[in-house]
Amino acid sequence: MTTTIRIDNDLKNECDLIFEDLGLTMSAAMTLFLKQVVKTRGIPFELKAHVPNKETRKALDAIINKKEKLTGPFNSTQEMMKKTKQPTRER
Repeated sequence: MTTTIRIDNDLKNECDLIFEDLGLTMSAAMTLFLKQVVKTRGIPFELKAHVPNKETRKALDAIINKKEKLTGPFNSTQEMMKKTKQPTRER
């Protein structure tokens, strides 16, 4: 069976170099990955969410600890931060 996937050129080239060092083709590497998905019944590595920066963590902690009330919806992060009385950084 043939499957087509879209991959950024730079990423593909980097992977090709690594796989070549390992003696693998892209196809063989993808097959190994997919076999691990089946074996583990999930993604075979840990997925992590982005860790919030200090400013965001402070705002979240204030809400979690009920020092601030947060009601939405909000149209932007800046709007939410104003509601929590936390300073926002200008871009």
